[in-house]
Amino acid sequence: MSKRPSLVVTDRTEDWRSAATYTALMRADRRSFAWEWLRRHRPYRQAWKERHLSPAAFGLLAFEDPDRPTPLARPIWACERDPRVIESGPASRADRSDDLIDIRTFADIVTVEIDEHDTEHWLLSDGYWAVRLALHDGTLLAGPALLEHRLVGLGSAAPKIQALRQLIALARGGDMPASLRPRERRAPRWILELRTADGLAAGASQQSLARAFFGAAISDRDWRTRSAPYRLRVQRLVRAAHEHLADPLGGPWFG
Repeated sequence: MSKRPSLVVTDRTEDWRSAATYTALMRADRRSFAWEWLRRHRPYRQAWKERHLSPAAFGLLAFEDPDRPTPLARPIWACERDPRVIESGPASRADRSDDLIDIRTFADIVTVEIDEHDTEHWLLSDGYWAVRLALHDGTLLAGPALLEHRLVGLGSAAPKIQALRQLIALARGGDMPASLRPRERRAPRWILELRTADGLAAGASQQSLARAFFGAAISDRDWRTRSAPYRLRVQRLVRAAHEHLADPLGGPWFG
């Protein structure tokens, strides 16, 4: 029989009863849900404190403080984990000056990590949306640069093309248009799963969860029978919460 993972939230208790606590996730990139589960993951929290494992074991290039929620966190996911990373390098030809990228343009939203191969891993993010760039050879630290971007195949190219569109919009307009940051339609369900995990960690019963989520629809007496459909919904939420806590990167967050 498999053992249930320990339920962990941040050092300060999340107000799981209030939907407002999770409002930021309604606007966030789906990769934010990967971070929200990872920061609740006991092995990650231990690794953050003790540094006994590499961040690569958790799909990251560097450790991020698990007490930083969305939109304050800036996790930089490894290229192998995130299919939307734009793989780039210095261009071998000259071109128009408006094709150059100047990282100083993004000073307010930029984070960088440089790995052991001197690859620069850039994250452009306001905490809600994220654009990732991996620069193999060359540098963006020295000033404006002309880059070539590598696309391979068809299916694997699609998410990178979307990321390139976002990068172009940022470089030319200084902002991310709403058309390039659509709302995640599954966010309400995913938020309920997070609230379930936080409620369980706070000692809430399944009935308490049901009352918080579904309010007056939950019967005051004999809720197991009279509110059976909602009880089953809560049971499904509990199963999902345990699954994501056990494998925080195994959900559809990077699809």
